[in-house]
Amino acid sequence: MGRKNATKAAGAVGAAGLLGWLSGGMGFEWVKSFAIAIGLALMIRWIVAEPFRIPSGSMEPTLHGDPAMFHGDRVFVNKLVFGTRFPLNGVRIPFMKNRLQYADNRIWRNQDPKRWDIVVFKAVEADAEHTTLVKRVVGLPGERIHIEGGKVYVNGKPLELAPNMPPIYYTSPFGDYYGVATDDAHALVPPNCYLVLGDNSAHSRDGRFFGWVPNERILGRVSCIWWPIPRWRDFTGFSSTWWWGFLVAATSLLLAIRIFFGRSCPMRVARGADKFAIEHLFINRWAYGAPIPFTRYRAYKGRMPKRGELVLYRTQRDVEGAPEMALGYIAGLPGERVLIENGRLSVDGQPVEIPGPAITNAEGVGPYARSKAKEHSLVPADCLFILTADSAPEDHWDGRTLGWTPHANLIGRAVATWWPPQRWRRIL
Repeated sequence: MGRKNATKAAGAVGAAGLLGWLSGGMGFEWVKSFAIAIGLALMIRWIVAEPFRIPSGSMEPTLHGDPAMFHGDRVFVNKLVFGTRFPLNGVRIPFMKNRLQYADNRIWRNQDPKRWDIVVFKAVEADAEHTTLVKRVVGLPGERIHIEGGKVYVNGKPLELAPNMPPIYYTSPFGDYYGVATDDAHALVPPNCYLVLGDNSAHSRDGRFFGWVPNERILGRVSCIWWPIPRWRDFTGFSSTWWWGFLVAATSLLLAIRIFFGRSCPMRVARGADKFAIEHLFINRWAYGAPIPFTRYRAYKGRMPKRGELVLYRTQRDVEGAPEMALGYIAGLPGERVLIENGRLSVDGQPVEIPGPAITNAEGVGPYARSKAKEHSLVPADCLFILTADSAPEDHWDGRTLGWTPHANLIGRAVATWWPPQRWRRIL
């Protein structure tokens, strides 16, 4: 009995703690951010684009497929190109063989599929092994299709394969198959429907077997192979345009700047009484030594900062709520005694002015530079005393609370405001 009561009490305490966390600001903001992120991801997957894995070899050699986990090409499918489908229309109901089918059209219709488009669609067979398939559009609405001698005939004329397609010998199995038999039911593509075939014709269960695919079952058009990287291929032709070259060059340049030279950092600045704005600063990572990419180390130690320089640095004290990085002005150098009294900074007994917001003595500020004791006033060798650059008076995550900052913790120096454009300026 005692153990049961203890278990119930522990459960009640745990539930109360969870409810308290959720009802608090931090918990609510976390849940809200998570819900927004999930909602945006689902909206993008529904309307714009979605990645798919190729499960079989029916589209070889254009698309490599493999049913094993982490095998097969990964493709991006443009779901906006044909219009927006009703959500969950055609999906299989969990633990059942039935599908949810409640609409025979689209919410919004864009362009129609074109011949030779590679499309992803929901299977039309109720007992299909794979509920989502990928094939190539061959027959269009109203056309009479006949496959014979390895070729596809449309209204009696042989089709020429597109230049970017592999050589395909379309097989024609004996019997009443779609696109093979000549009666209207098996040869004439109905309105709003398409005949889709696999490039690996001899080993593809495609439209010849399951028939016409209605437009509303088509999810979208395959735009590219994105994984594995050696198999990357663009099916849209966008990568051959100057726009693609510009995007690649601009992205490469930004990555090189971010990795080797600098980074962006936001800073809150005052815009009148109780009004603040965000400015984005460019941080020069080479100002205090050459950084080694993807590490916190430097190839060599650079110069010591000067008083008044605005720097981005890593905090070192394990203080609850403290940020991993902070932005602040250099206020004290190695070997100097720093003291803040009545909102003014003195260094070695002499008053000193530094840029940035007014120095306040708000509640919660730590002991550094507020006590004359050597431990809290004398800046150690190879360390710095930094004061906040944030104009919000309630934020004091700087040297007063976090203590001395080693030179090795410096990330770089702020040299300019780059955003918004109208606020562009150099920082001296």
